Amino acid sequence: MIKLALLSTWHVHTDWFLGKLRDSGLADFVIMWDEDPIRGKRFAEEHGIPFEETLEKVLSRQDVEGVVVECPTTRHTEVICKAANAGKHIFSDKALTLTMAEYEKMETAIKENKVKFLLSLESKSIGIYQYAAELANTRKLGRITSAYFRRAHQALLDPHMLPKYWFDTTQSGGGVTLDLGCHGLYLLPMFCGKPKKVTSRMGNLYGSKGDELSSTVIEFENGAIGTAFTSYVSYRQDNLLEIMGTEGSIIVVGTEKSNFTVLLQSKNIPGYENMRQIPHEDIPEDREFPIVDFVRLIRSEKDEAPEYGLKEAKNLTRLIECAYESARRGKTVLF
Repeated sequence: MIKLALLSTWHVHTDWFLGKLRDSGLADFVIMWDEDPIRGKRFAEEHGIPFEETLEKVLSRQDVEGVVVECPTTRHTEVICKAANAGKHIFSDKALTLTMAEYEKMETAIKENKVKFLLSLESKSIGIYQYAAELANTRKLGRITSAYFRRAHQALLDPHMLPKYWFDTTQSGGGVTLDLGCHGLYLLPMFCGKPKKVTSRMGNLYGSKGDELSSTVIEFENGAIGTAFTSYVSYRQDNLLEIMGTEGSIIVVGTEKSNFTVLLQSKNIPGYENMRQIPHEDIPEDREFPIVDFVRLIRSEKDEAPEYGLKEAKNLTRLIECAYESARRGKTVLF
């Protein structure tokens, strides 16, 4: 059993990750810390995890092999660098940070201390998105010309959906583009390749401190154009992915087999010359959740899990930085 430390319960994914971790039977938390002691002690009592008020004491424990970072995004640089300098392997919730300057500080600490790192880009583990990426990368859809990804929900319309601090940019670091929108920013390169230029427009309809909806257009080196739309002010709706190529297209509504619909058309796949629905049984199963990959990575001889490693974290950070710069300046920004 791998022994981990939980660093904060700020992120709304914390309960979810704890469940995935314990279900795996591979690891558990032996200690936790929270920048908000009241919140942390409550969580610790509910989940049977010892609580420590001092981060440095947690990181000094010899029995702790790795840490799960769930603190506010604006504290990632501080907390991750301290964990790396203490020799602890690191799992971080997304997004890692808003700027390349902060990313480079973390990368330096991780590499200098030779610790393993994994960023939770959980949408990459979804079977249907892996299937769509395979179609795109094996040219079953011909040359990819465009991709559109929408992930949106009603967080600002439903006061009970997320904690109020979630919209405090001094903690989150940004608005919906950083939080929900980053899924589209890291998925689109799976289908379209290397980004070249970024243009983003952001809106604020309900007076929160950050962006509440946005549309980010990414021009790729191969000529494809990708669009990532996100919103906190939409009616509850399923994710939508559409990939268009010169010889076919795929449309995915939803993410789980219990509710998704997949439409495929391709001149290169027998039976799908005309668009029709793919049976659920033909869709690959979801892969293990990234936090389970993290605990397996700790015990493996591998240095990283490439799909969730430093390169992916760097690319996502730069796309986020470009999106906010573009929206602020009203101009297209080079990747």
